[in-house]
Amino acid sequence: TRTMDALQLAKQVLALSKGREKGLLGLQHLSVGDLCKVNGIGQVKAVKIKCLIELSRRLAMADTRERLQFTKPETVADYYMERLRGKETEEVILVMTDNKNRLICDRTLSKGTVNCSLVSPREIFLMAMEYHAVHILLIHNHPSGDASPSRQDIEITKHLAQLCGMMQLPLTDHIIVGDNCYVSFRESGLLK
Repeated sequence: TRTMDALQLAKQVLALSKGREKGLLGLQHLSVGDLCKVNGIGQVKAVKIKCLIELSRRLAMADTRERLQFTKPETVADYYMERLRGKETEEVILVMTDNKNRLICDRTLSKGTVNCSLVSPREIFLMAMEYHAVHILLIHNHPSGDASPSRQDIEITKHLAQLCGMMQLPLTDHIIVGDNCYVSFRESGLLK
């Protein structure tokens, strides 16, 4: 603008970041309306900024996807962390793989509240059968940033693993992602 240069304008945009993530990571939480509050940013510039944020997120995911190995929880957690980072509510993703543990597809099962989401075994099995999955994996986030499993997470996973065993559709892991951390039920011995 006439009154400030690009660097000053960028500092004002970064200062808008809210929540526990400040700076660049906090930009993903800003709406077009939030951005338009900065003098010198109109609707068009705000949409361009939102597009750049989404493009950056997708580029990070594409780079991680190349290294994705479903037999290694850390690569799976890295990949889905980009997708789930910054979500303000819990989201559960069903990952379906073939007999060589290659990705067939993934689908969001539910979006919940700040500390809860509902998962129906029936929906999981219907979706897995539709895509001819040989193995399944659950991923969900904890918006608090703490990836420690809750008592409910543990109970649901044990119950689902039993049902999966009966259906001859192995639940290979349940991974909870937090803020740059994860917990794998398989690695932790919570899933046999």
